[in-house]
Amino acid sequence: MDLIIKNGTIVTAESTFKADIGIKGEKIVAIGLGLEPSDNTEVVDAEGKLVLPGAIDGHTHLAMPFGGTISSDDYFTGTRSAACGGTTTVFDFVLQGQGELMGDALKRRKELADPDVAVDYSFHIGVCDVTKPELLDSMEDAVKMGVSSFKVFMVYDFGVDDGSFYQVLQRSTKIGALVGVHAENRDVNNVLIKQYLAEGKTDAWWHYMSKNE
Repeated sequence: MDLIIKNGTIVTAESTFKADIGIKGEKIVAIGLGLEPSDNTEVVDAEGKLVLPGAIDGHTHLAMPFGGTISSDDYFTGTRSAACGGTTTVFDFVLQGQGELMGDALKRRKELADPDVAVDYSFHIGVCDVTKPELLDSMEDAVKMGVSSFKVFMVYDFGVDDGSFYQVLQRSTKIGALVGVHAENRDVNNVLIKQYLAEGKTDAWWHYMSKNE
């Protein structure tokens, strides 16, 4: 074994118990009392500590340009903050550019993330353009590259129309992918935003109120 975590209190979904954990090749290969290290085994004494699986954050926005600014956390700071809080996997979002193949969008974002990430990560792809057959087909290419989920937006200038939304749903059933939906009515939102701005209603509460339910 490459690593043994000894004397910790293991927490699972079913129970809590005291045991050692043996790890080889980044996989847990043994759980039990009194695991013995070999000459090259690293040993961590977790006496008095809880040992539990790392959390998965399925919705993050790292180094995300939006509304003329960029999200406060980039891949360096965001993934290190995650690790310090016990989160060992994050899912970020890739927004497809207009006319961009989804595989290319994924590669573009991975090039930004790879040098800086400190935890495991993956992506959801935000679908913004399936107006050409090759763009819709590129959903399958993204799945082959490891993506399992897409997202469509019914709001924002980069959101898709209902026809494109339906095409994405159709294709997702054929390629075994999930589709998430940001469900708002952009036209109603824009009317309310203009009304509230004209009335001087600009604090955070009115941002919420502009999101018609």
